[in-house]
Amino acid sequence: MSDPGFYRGRHYTEYVEVVQDLKRHNDLDEAEKLLFSLVAATETESRVKNWGVAPWYYEQLAIIYRQKQELREELRILERLSKQQHAPGDKPAKLLERLKKLRAELAAD
Repeated sequence: MSDPGFYRGRHYTEYVEVVQDLKRHNDLDEAEKLLFSLVAATETESRVKNWGVAPWYYEQLAIIYRQKQELREELRILERLSKQQHAPGDKPAKLLERLKKLRAELAAD
């Protein structure tokens, strides 16, 4: 078993450039798979160390789902974030506001 926050021997923060490259090359399916593993890593680290999750990984998944027009999946990842302990900063609040707007958008359909 690896240390909390690690995926395949590297801390989740070391994958930012990899995710960005996948997105740049429009390999959204691979970026999505990787991001799910990184979300799990940040959640494990959050539980063990009792601090907030890193919101960037959830945000990137939400962006991918919006690009793919998979609004129900976007809703699921934002709801998953809403149930986590949040890191300091304004990003969690912005993502929770995005969740609120998305719920309203889906309710109107």
